[in-house]
Amino acid sequence: MIIKSKLSVPAPLKNGIIRERLLSDFTDCRLGLICAPAGYGKSTAIADWARNRKNLAWFTINRFDDNVSQFCNYFIHAIKQIDAISCSASLEAVKQSQFPDLINLFTLFISEIAEFNVPICIVLDDYHHIKNPAIHQGLTFFIKHMPAKWQLLISSRTTPPLPISGLRIKQQLFEINETDLAFTDLETDDFFSQCSTFFRDPIKQQTLRENVDGWPTALQLVSILSKDSESFNECAEQIGKSNHAYLWDYLEEEVFSPLSQKLQTILLTIAPLNKVDADIVNELCDIDDGQTQLELLQEQGAFIVALNNQQDWFTFHSFFKVFLLHKSKYAPNVKCDQKKIARLWLQRKNIEEALPHALKSQDEDLLIDLLKEAGWQLFDDAHLTSLEECFSIIKEKIWDHPKLVLLELWMLQSRHQGYKVVPLIKKAEAIFAEKKIVLSEQQKSEFSVIHAQIAINHGKTEEALKRAQKALLSVESNNTRVNIVAQAIIGEAYHCLGKLPLAYQYFQEVKKLADQKHMHQNVIWALYQQGEILHAQSNHVEAEKHIDAAISLINKYHLQKLPLYTFPLHFKAKQAYQEGDFALAERLCEQALKVVSPFGEQWRLYTYTLQAKIALEKNDIKQGGLLIDEIERLLRNQNFHSDWIAAANYARIKYWRATKDIPAIERWLSSGPRPKNAFNHFDQCHNRNRARAFIQLGELQIARDLLEKNIDEAQQCQLHIEINRNLILLTSVESRLKQFSNAKLHLSQAVESSLLTRLTTCFVRESVNLKPVYKELAKDPSLINSVKEKLAYLLSLSGISLNEPPKNPFDGPAVLKIQSHARTPRLVKNIQLTPREWQVLGFIHSGYRNHQIAKAMGVAPTTVKSHIRNVYQKLGLEDRNEALLLSEELVALID
Repeated sequence: MIIKSKLSVPAPLKNGIIRERLLSDFTDCRLGLICAPAGYGKSTAIADWARNRKNLAWFTINRFDDNVSQFCNYFIHAIKQIDAISCSASLEAVKQSQFPDLINLFTLFISEIAEFNVPICIVLDDYHHIKNPAIHQGLTFFIKHMPAKWQLLISSRTTPPLPISGLRIKQQLFEINETDLAFTDLETDDFFSQCSTFFRDPIKQQTLRENVDGWPTALQLVSILSKDSESFNECAEQIGKSNHAYLWDYLEEEVFSPLSQKLQTILLTIAPLNKVDADIVNELCDIDDGQTQLELLQEQGAFIVALNNQQDWFTFHSFFKVFLLHKSKYAPNVKCDQKKIARLWLQRKNIEEALPHALKSQDEDLLIDLLKEAGWQLFDDAHLTSLEECFSIIKEKIWDHPKLVLLELWMLQSRHQGYKVVPLIKKAEAIFAEKKIVLSEQQKSEFSVIHAQIAINHGKTEEALKRAQKALLSVESNNTRVNIVAQAIIGEAYHCLGKLPLAYQYFQEVKKLADQKHMHQNVIWALYQQGEILHAQSNHVEAEKHIDAAISLINKYHLQKLPLYTFPLHFKAKQAYQEGDFALAERLCEQALKVVSPFGEQWRLYTYTLQAKIALEKNDIKQGGLLIDEIERLLRNQNFHSDWIAAANYARIKYWRATKDIPAIERWLSSGPRPKNAFNHFDQCHNRNRARAFIQLGELQIARDLLEKNIDEAQQCQLHIEINRNLILLTSVESRLKQFSNAKLHLSQAVESSLLTRLTTCFVRESVNLKPVYKELAKDPSLINSVKEKLAYLLSLSGISLNEPPKNPFDGPAVLKIQSHARTPRLVKNIQLTPREWQVLGFIHSGYRNHQIAKAMGVAPTTVKSHIRNVYQKLGLEDRNEALLLSEELVALID
């Protein structure tokens, strides 16, 4: 008796999608193998492809077909359904023979259908049920001798023992595995769009697909259980973590239960491991045929896959691993010995695999052994969170091991947790003295270097330099960690002292030695510091190369979760900000915040500073204020490097200027940083911050003196970027002081310098005050073409037209504001100027001379003199300088 449904192409799934890509290349192949574990949609893929094809035979196999008679019967009946051929003799032979010989039967069948020259495809679905060697042998014969236009397509959970190597070489074999069958992001979206009408969070959907490796059954289960957006999110999270009873039921029935008791025990025993080989299986399961059992598991589709072509290392699919871990909790005869697993990996020198099991074991002695053997390797590979967990477990036992104390100190330092470093050093020194632990010279040098690092972090440059140099002299080999870190501190100290070429040389040596020792973090830090040095010297191309090289190493060694990553990110964000690309700067800031989120809020200061500056540039005062509040709070509660403080103060002053908070500026001036010298970019920034504060208070001459001192010290150290910034701000101050001769000279120098530094937005921010100087400079016939071109570009960016008169600051609304302001001088309130007189005062404020005013107003110069004389008499002014000072005062009231 024949069950006809076994010979029919299955009906399409209710909410399925057609994936034409899967079998599009099967056309010219004799044999197709679709091999994957349960639930990958093998049958569905073939059925979708086969549904409308002519001359196709379908045979769905089950475990009862694993005998020659049953197999022959269904095989011939499947082909009998094709109208284009006739095989009555073969069919009769099957009926008459209870146990036919397959090779004889296939010989008869092939001879019988030789006259029918038509292409035919035979599908054998679920072939993994066939174990009988006679059937494999007979099918091998059939594949070898079947007509040229015939094809055989097989789906199976395991690779069948058929002659595939020869066909592969002849390019007559078509193969698909679970990787091919896994849903792509696009297919996942098409699938859920087909079966649901509610909104699905695209990120949650993508995360689900990634968590289940595109396994169709898991996606199908989510679609069945999801009724709306909320249930979709809930199911996606549960099934994505393999934490759902329905999923476990499927894996139990389809994958786990069919296995032998021995294989089930092996799976549950090795479930905690990320990967296994035969030796590990033998050790943990107390057997001696581990390789055979692993291959058997793979053959039976137990979601275990080989990691290499040699098939000596295996791993689980993530969702099956979670199922096994859950099941092992309730298996009475299976015990998870985390300590034993960790020791096995330690014996193999595989620290990365040993570490999680050692942590789960909570065994202090095991962890101490692991840290002594590979603690620095873990540090260099950025496993800082795991290191921290190790130290939290071994607790007081650490004091018997000075090497581990040093390791913990450097771990904290790498996270810039200085507030923990100093107390730990003090405690260590006290305990070492109490226990009479004698440190080696090498260990003393390491402690000295840590003290130097703390000093440089706190801005104590000279102390850091002395300590690092002393430590360097006590080191024997030039390849030790002490040597590398000490040289990095010396390089940073020289950078702070403005000795940029010397600093660069030290970091060059650090980079070379650290690379030899595979100290990736130190290599990256050296590249970053060199990038900052080159940037300060306006060598932008090389600076960007160094920063890009640092980011490349971070990606190569998977260090994106370290705080170290934020330094090159901030560099890129600063560049984008300076170039006016605020969208890019904001994206980089968001990326930096994600990196530092696990490491404490003190890491957010610099990013908040950049975000505040961007918000204020976009005139978003509310957002800027919120960020300034956070900056203020962090500055009150934490200690920061001088560089970060300088940047934060710039943002604060920018905000106070926008909100006209003069008292805040006055308070800051009385307590803010006052560097003795400014031989680095952050002390330069400190002084410019003070200059900006004095400008807001109207103390322009003090600001001018500060900026001139800044320029002199920046020139001593060849800080080209800082020289340029100072020149721009100095020009702005001199313009306000009406010192146009000096302003023109300094603006010319600033524009010419910007050809090297590439600064542009700094000019735009000061464009109001620079406008009259631009006009004077543009008339200079001695300007070289490159300066003229840059000047034209800056004018365009600033929206300045040299042919337009300045906007009158004392128009009607402005005058009304002045008259009603509490701080307006009494004389101005009591004696009314005419609109023309207000206009003339506005031109004086803009730096216009009498003939320029006359031309702009379209009147005679004598008329202008008359207006000026009236202004002086009405307001009690002696000369133009007093008129300038009064106009500045009045403009400040309406700004």
